[in-house]
Amino acid sequence: MAPHPQRAPAIGLLAAALLFPLAPGSTPTAATGREALFQDRLFQQCINWMLDGVGGAMIENQCIDYYALPPPSLFMCARKVFTGFPSANDQEVCAVIFEDQAAKVRAGYIR
Repeated sequence: MAPHPQRAPAIGLLAAALLFPLAPGSTPTAATGREALFQDRLFQQCINWMLDGVGGAMIENQCIDYYALPPPSLFMCARKVFTGFPSANDQEVCAVIFEDQAAKVRAGYIR
């Protein structure tokens, strides 16, 4: 059954009015979400903790749970690969950390 000729434009206007707020220009973009994230004080603290390993005792679980940030040991060991290890023991500790992470990668979830 064909729509009534006088109702068809009204339905089109109603659909346009309902869908307009979903248009790309009217919704927040991913960049806006990222900008807001960098304004988040906890996120800033988590990034600092991740990069330098200081001050994470109270926020470590939140940083991992909320933002899925890796622990600072990965970054500290990666930095030592380029700058050198202070001892053979320190080098071995980093090797164990990377081997553990490699095992997690191999066992990880593939989407």
